[in-house]
Amino acid sequence: QMAELIGAYREARVRAGHKGPGRVMLAFHMLCAENEDEAVSLARAPLNAYLEALVDAASGWITGLWSKDYPQYDAIVRALSRETFETQQAKGAAWVGTPDSIAQQIIEYHRQVGGFDIASLQVNFNVLSLTVAISSMRLFSSAVMPRFRQRDTS
Repeated sequence: QMAELIGAYREARVRAGHKGPGRVMLAFHMLCAENEDEAVSLARAPLNAYLEALVDAASGWITGLWSKDYPQYDAIVRALSRETFETQQAKGAAWVGTPDSIAQQIIEYHRQVGGFDIASLQVNFNVLSLTVAISSMRLFSSAVMPRFRQRDTS
């Protein structure tokens, strides 16, 4: 579905007279560790708790006020309530693993959606400790990011 949405965005840019494909930013949960099992173990409960908190917060909006400006909002919240660590990882929305496995996840997701330009990483979700988040960011920046640095072509 993300590939369709990005395609629609790019087509709308062309129809509106803009040059180039535009820049696409997508958000991902990310936890990078030296060991795959450790990464999953560290991320699963905090990501599930984050999703539950998000559904809890959004559910209040559909039980109280209703707006014609947000048709189908209840369906969006219901779909969100079915999300888990596993579904997020399966669809490429959570990059969790070792530097090698995360690099492969990025390459595969980029291919599946037809490309994106910026990854906004959520690295300290719900009850994930600051120490774990910092360690994860440092490993990601030293062992994953260098694989994707753009070269200046000007």
